[in-house]
Amino acid sequence: MMRNISIKNLALIEDISVVFHEGFSVFTGETGAGKSLLIGAIGLLLGDRASSEMVRRGADEAEITGVFELDDPRAGLHEILDENGIGLEGDQLIIRRRITIAAKNRIFLNQIPITLATLKRIGDVLIDFHSQHEHQSLLQPESAFAIIDALPHVAHYRAEYDRAYHSYVEAGSALREHGKRAAQLRERKDLLDFQYKEISALNPRPSEEQELEEELKLLSSRAERMQYAAGISALFNSHSSSLSDALAQVRRQLEGWAKYDGSVANWLNDVDNAAALFNELESFCARYAADDEQPDPNRIESINSRLARIQRLKKKYQCDIEGLVEKRRALEQDLAALENDEADLKELRKRVEACEKKCRNAGAQLTRQRTTAANAFDGAISGHMERLGFAGGRWQTSFTPLQSPAQHGMEMIAFMVQTNPGEPFLPLAKTASGGEISRLMLATKSVLAGHDHIPTVIFDEIDAGIGGVVAGEVAQALLDLSASHQVISISHLHQLATVAHHHYHVYKETSGNRTVTHVKELSDAQKVDEIARMLGGTTNIARRHAKSLLNSER
Repeated sequence: MMRNISIKNLALIEDISVVFHEGFSVFTGETGAGKSLLIGAIGLLLGDRASSEMVRRGADEAEITGVFELDDPRAGLHEILDENGIGLEGDQLIIRRRITIAAKNRIFLNQIPITLATLKRIGDVLIDFHSQHEHQSLLQPESAFAIIDALPHVAHYRAEYDRAYHSYVEAGSALREHGKRAAQLRERKDLLDFQYKEISALNPRPSEEQELEEELKLLSSRAERMQYAAGISALFNSHSSSLSDALAQVRRQLEGWAKYDGSVANWLNDVDNAAALFNELESFCARYAADDEQPDPNRIESINSRLARIQRLKKKYQCDIEGLVEKRRALEQDLAALENDEADLKELRKRVEACEKKCRNAGAQLTRQRTTAANAFDGAISGHMERLGFAGGRWQTSFTPLQSPAQHGMEMIAFMVQTNPGEPFLPLAKTASGGEISRLMLATKSVLAGHDHIPTVIFDEIDAGIGGVVAGEVAQALLDLSASHQVISISHLHQLATVAHHHYHVYKETSGNRTVTHVKELSDAQKVDEIARMLGGTTNIARRHAKSLLNSER
């Protein structure tokens, strides 16, 4: 529910803070007092577009902050929060919106910057807003599906259809992608064949290039290698006795030393290892220098030739040798796909047909359940319409079958309304005024009270064009709805004000040459005065009448 709204420097509003409560709240005040500003501020929290002209004259920016308490957050809200990396502060969402005269507007949700589009999505989950012009969700094409599918026993069949439709869409997408790819491959078949044969003729192996270069380096450097081996052998031959004597002398000294310091014993092993190492190195160099096998010039030529072929294909395909290996594998797969095109196409078509059949069956079950639920829903709405000022009016849910499965089912759903007996049923958007739409939404909310998860409902000008008994019925319907929702209404009628749990007065004052709008929650005594004003005067008679009306509602 909406717990609080703070508004600073928005048009006539300088600085107000309104605390909201559970149940039914009503806002009243003279025409022009600023009730529309309050509604506009709430609209800004829900994602309405802002303008620098909204900023109060003399201020640099306006700021609107709303606090929302979430007893049982909807899954849809969690998804939006997760997408934007936003956590809940306890059970609260805090939306803050800044509007500057420089048109640099910013939106924050729990201190995290968000976009206007994200705010709109969140607003649609938090509040159902009904006014003459904006937020008339009943007129949105998706609303009919959402309302009907929220009726008892329909949700299960909608979920089954959604799963079947998702599989059907995936199968169709796979078929289209296959056809598109196959067409592209057919256009390139000759090129694919040539490239595959060209790389296959080379038959590259991973790391082959490095191995060939290492082998070529050995074959091309025999003279240098022999020179180094012979040099080391010569050193050993000229110093072998002196090296052996030196190591023997060092060993004797270490043996004597180790008798007094055990830590020196490790050096004895190192000296022995050094002697063995010199002996092995001497033998290795002698054998290496004695090898008189000459490099095979044909092998050198063969390696150079293959490296040149590898370099040419690397340059042509702009990759390394591992890339050539991968390229050949990919070409092989593409050519195999062309060969198996017909078989794969047949399997994909069979899958699409099977998924479509399953989707149509799920759609037929959903249609039957929707129709059954809608019949009862239509009767209930028609009953509420009679109470809410549509004498003889009727509500009808229209189903138009579709030839193919669609996102929402196998039919289009539209709400039709007959506002007067004998008149034809017409689409809701073409037959009802703003105030009538608000009352029709009140009827749907009343019927859906146990199934609708949007916690707060706001009605602006729901009382437009009504009075007397009908106004009393609207007031009672709002009061009944407040048992399951937070209900807020802007009203000019005392019938609504007298039944509301909480009454707020919107008024303006002039100080110097500036006009300021204020909002205050009324005490019981103040309610009497405000309802007396709404009845047409502030006389004692009007006040007694107002008091009697308030007492009768308790």
